[in-house]
Amino acid sequence: MGNLRNESINQKLEKIVPKYIARFIIWFNTDAEKRCPFDDLMTYEPNMKGKSLEDCKEWLTRQDAIEAQKVYHKHMKDYNLMQLYESMLDKALQGDVNAAKWVENFSNSPFFEDKADDVENFMKNVNIPALKGKV
Repeated sequence: MGNLRNESINQKLEKIVPKYIARFIIWFNTDAEKRCPFDDLMTYEPNMKGKSLEDCKEWLTRQDAIEAQKVYHKHMKDYNLMQLYESMLDKALQGDVNAAKWVENFSNSPFFEDKADDVENFMKNVNIPALKGKV
């Protein structure tokens, strides 16, 4: 198994499920407004030709697909935490004191040590009003 740190989400998923299911998982979990239509996805993936969306959704119940979805969501959680960090950093650089405190706390968290479980615990204990509904 290769170094997961240097792999794309697609590569990570393809180690668990066939390529066509990996593509479907990514497509399925992408915001509907940001993804291509299902019919377009089928044109790029021969294993999907003739399948309905409901047929493909059945793949998501396979044990390997469930494991792949866990990997997908963990990957996206880390990505979204980075987006949050960058957003709060921008606010801090613009003078937002609460954001600056958040950035300082987050920077000292285990997140940058690649310990996502510890970051989740850290995030549960963060209580900054600016984070509640405004990010």
